Amino acid sequence: MDGGADRTRSLGSLVTLPGIGRPVVQTAAFNIAVTLAGALSGVIIARSTGATIRGEYSAVTAWLGIVGLFGELGLPIALSFYVARDPVQAREYLATGRAMMIAVGAVALAVGIAVAPVLGRGDPDLTTAYRIAFGCLLFNCVGDSYVAALMGRDLYRWNWSRVSQPLVGLAAVVVLWRLQLLTLEAAIIVIAVSRLVQLGWSYLSCRRIGLAPGPFTAALLRPLTTYGVAQILAAAPASVNLYLDQLVLSVTGPPANLGIYSIAISMTLLPAPLVAAIGYVLLPKLAAQELPTAASRQLQRNAVLVSAGLAALMLVPLALVAPWLVPRVFGPAFGGAVPLVWILTPGGIFLSCGQVVANMLRGRRRQMSVAWAEGVAVIATLVLLATLLPVIGVIGAAIASTVSYGISLALMLRALRRIPIPGEADEGT
Repeated sequence: MDGGADRTRSLGSLVTLPGIGRPVVQTAAFNIAVTLAGALSGVIIARSTGATIRGEYSAVTAWLGIVGLFGELGLPIALSFYVARDPVQAREYLATGRAMMIAVGAVALAVGIAVAPVLGRGDPDLTTAYRIAFGCLLFNCVGDSYVAALMGRDLYRWNWSRVSQPLVGLAAVVVLWRLQLLTLEAAIIVIAVSRLVQLGWSYLSCRRIGLAPGPFTAALLRPLTTYGVAQILAAAPASVNLYLDQLVLSVTGPPANLGIYSIAISMTLLPAPLVAAIGYVLLPKLAAQELPTAASRQLQRNAVLVSAGLAALMLVPLALVAPWLVPRVFGPAFGGAVPLVWILTPGGIFLSCGQVVANMLRGRRRQMSVAWAEGVAVIATLVLLATLLPVIGVIGAAIASTVSYGISLALMLRALRRIPIPGEADEGT
């Protein structure tokens, strides 16, 4: 009985610790809005276009995410870190980081346009969709620089900047659907337009709180590059691992298979934005060293327990009702997603919790620990995909993802536990 009470108090302390509870709840509420808007857009696209177009849409967005990741060179998290860490030079960090992201983003844009015909697999419409998607990389980089700066300075405005993009996207998708104009190309254009709206909103928010405009400062290139490179080494394996199954399916099988698989993935990723609120709030807090040192270790344990518990509370009931829910929401053509949901449910829990642990490690400047864990997970994914995909198809992809997410989480938890806390030895903890 006492042990259960202690655990209850431990979990409760996460949301009652001053400076943490309110931002976590606030960010979680915005994440719910982001998730719902994205989910509704996905449902409308799936029901109005079918499994094949839904699969092509998933392929384009997955490749856009990967190319965009390298095009930003890890600088968004670097900006968030240094804006929180050094508020005096925050404007200089933002202006310098933005210029760096534009330069590297231009290279990513050229690469994306060049590979679009290959990814399009000879389909002119699909190739055009890829070109449209890659064409918005530059203003994505600019917008993300402002969004990242807001994360380090003002979580409330940062949340509004994040939610603006999916809400605008959902509104546009609904209008196109009602006008019977919702095609693959139209859906990709919606992404571009909604990111432009987000850029404008984020820039105005930065101006209101004194983060913009600012001067480019050459002396800040080195710290931003150092942190950014470490971050990209950490984030690249994580993002590759997140998209790897879909990337492989996009070039090895019919788009309809990827369309069905993407529905299962989207359902089991539902807790991730909500749970990630914990990590989003803790990263700048840990970076700025605003938390009591004596409470750091316990707070980290609480964050892990709460994130895993929230994900399980959402996904287990969802998996149980999947046989009824999937055909009614997405249509009978997506019934094959049900067994995939069952297999991916543990993976969704591992992934959601892992995102929180990764952000805590980043806040402790342990990006390379994240990189190591995700790198091992990518290798596991590749081995399992090569082994299982030819034999059992998309079922094999689901198994590979779940196992790799579990490996990544286990390795990051080990790294988090091994971080020394100043004064811990004196306290006997």
